[in-house]
Amino acid sequence: MKRFFIMRQDRTLPDCIQLRDFNICGKRHIFHKNDAERINETTVLYLSENTGETAPDFIQSPVCMVTGMARKVLDMYQDDLIFKKVALINKEKGTELLYYQVLMDEMEGLPDQIERYPDQTEKKIVIDEKKVGEHKVFRLADSRMKDPIVHIDVVESLLRRYPVGILFQEVEVSGNG
Repeated sequence: MKRFFIMRQDRTLPDCIQLRDFNICGKRHIFHKNDAERINETTVLYLSENTGETAPDFIQSPVCMVTGMARKVLDMYQDDLIFKKVALINKEKGTELLYYQVLMDEMEGLPDQIERYPDQTEKKIVIDEKKVGEHKVFRLADSRMKDPIVHIDVVESLLRRYPVGILFQEVEVSGNG
């Protein structure tokens, strides 16, 4: 049986970098692969004047971004992802951090009989392995939860590289397509 994990930003990371115009722990914007042509090849964002020093390998807000290390790993396991450059500039220090916005497939991946709360949020995320097939990095189209889902191979490969600021939460997998 396959194993999948929700990939999230560690929002408790001490001394984390802060964007000038966005809260990296705040509201996020979800972009999909079909948005690729509307997004610039490179976007520039500025770090706040009193930014921290710790740069996480995965940022969820304002958009899903990863460092070059995480990009290589994600691309190794899911070769149809689209990456757009995001330069984070610290004007005060004259430094730049290079990230990549990740555009991934959004696919139906929950079992047909998933339990939901009245607001349609799932009581528990369960991945139907037959629906997701061989995908190793994706978002769930049929879920209110929009965090990336990654296969155990991706998690293990990232963990071997000692990532900063990435949390993984295992989800249940069912084989009843």
